[in-house]
Amino acid sequence: MPVAVAERTGIGRRLIHSSDMVRTHQTRSELIGALRGAGISNQRLVIHDRAMFTQFDLPRLAANAADFGEKSASKSVQALSSWIIGEAAPQLGVHLASPQEIYVAIAEEKIVRTMSFPAVNIRANTLDTARALFRAAIDNKVGALIVEIARSETGYTNQTPREFAAVVKAAAMMEGFAGPLFLQGDHVQLDAKKFAKGPEAAAKEIAAHSALVRAFLEEGFGSLDLDMSPFEKRTQKELTHDEQQADNARLTVEKIQEVRQSETQLGIPWTTLLGGETGEVGKFNTSREDLEAYARGIQANMERLGIDPKQGIRKIAVNDGTSHGGVPTPDGKVTADVNIEFPILRMATDYGRQFGWAGSVQHGASTLGNENFCLFPQYRAVEAHLATGFQNSTLDNGAYRIEKMQARLERYLVDKHLAEWEWEKKGTTMAQFLYSTRKKATGPFKFELWTMPEEVRAAVAEELYNQFSFLFEQLGVKDTVELVAQNTTIHEFHRPYPAEDQEVAALGPSDTAD
Repeated sequence: MPVAVAERTGIGRRLIHSSDMVRTHQTRSELIGALRGAGISNQRLVIHDRAMFTQFDLPRLAANAADFGEKSASKSVQALSSWIIGEAAPQLGVHLASPQEIYVAIAEEKIVRTMSFPAVNIRANTLDTARALFRAAIDNKVGALIVEIARSETGYTNQTPREFAAVVKAAAMMEGFAGPLFLQGDHVQLDAKKFAKGPEAAAKEIAAHSALVRAFLEEGFGSLDLDMSPFEKRTQKELTHDEQQADNARLTVEKIQEVRQSETQLGIPWTTLLGGETGEVGKFNTSREDLEAYARGIQANMERLGIDPKQGIRKIAVNDGTSHGGVPTPDGKVTADVNIEFPILRMATDYGRQFGWAGSVQHGASTLGNENFCLFPQYRAVEAHLATGFQNSTLDNGAYRIEKMQARLERYLVDKHLAEWEWEKKGTTMAQFLYSTRKKATGPFKFELWTMPEEVRAAVAEELYNQFSFLFEQLGVKDTVELVAQNTTIHEFHRPYPAEDQEVAALGPSDTAD
């Protein structure tokens, strides 16, 4: 089948034609029969032509694995496509892994390099965005890289952990990325508002959260950020710092215990890297007293539950003045002028080393001014989360340049989310509302974003490639392939062959992501 090609300046990689890429199948026999570089025998994938598999099979498999609503492949085909991608990955050098060993080495100062791991959330046009990411990683010799999705994003972007993992792995193979691949569940957060509704609602929320944790682990996510910061009681000034942080610390440790038990039950071959958070992003900045109280609570609850301290968190997210999505001005544009208290990052890293924590984590970073990114490693942040800037590139320089696309997307937001417009409470404008909520159109418009004209997708990919390359340099992670390889154990990881009627439950909300 002919494949249309669009050359990208400075990249020179072929872009799969949209109509070919998303031609999905409804039966397993159709899917298996369409494979050109591989076959399945006795529930084992055999790749007999790597070039053919990479060029022709992977784009379709990724599309078959994705949920496009009415335009999707059947559920059975989605499951099989994800399985094929997962089985192909180690054969082509892409190995899911955990960054736990690297973070322990950083905490123990066996690695003293000045760098901050970029943790990249992908919301829109995941296949093309991930391809640009891995292309930039290859060209800059980057191994210190995390690809992540937040709990909230699994809902509004309509990407389950299984789909996200499959598409990201497909992108890595299509670009020739090899080595450890770190997938992360970002803001794996319990919804405090549901807890406030009473015991029954809280029990349902705990069950939904546990199902999501298990789904992440089953799909090979080697890192989870257990964010219980919404349970802090910072506004209750009459409470001590220990009392303000008590629920945050307790719930975090209970989830640590759950993750470790699930690892054993599922036969996960590595120790999942876990992170905690104190100081909800966009609200109160984290103080030294907050961090000390949180750490005391973590230690006390670990002892209460008999958990080995080495099995606890290894990084700590703090708030230093940023907010998720950036700060839009009344005209809907994002200002890069944000007052960040960078010393909070250094304080948290230095303080946490006594507990074996590798360092602080920065959220809400991608929309900041370019002059800020080099400061994250300088202030000893071990990780920087980046999301909205890449979404903005896909929308502003991609979808919104297609005739009537912006109008359709904004009409959807008005029809479905107008109740979120806080014009009376905060005096926000319609433009600010449209900017702040447009991430919630990435799921409903997923098919349109995947199938934008090739020249539009190519221009966006070029811009993303340049963004990623710039960030890799600023965050100090260029030339880290060998460093990561030397500090990561590669394990065999396989998912069972999917049953014909396998379904994937929707896993939802909690409105947080960078």
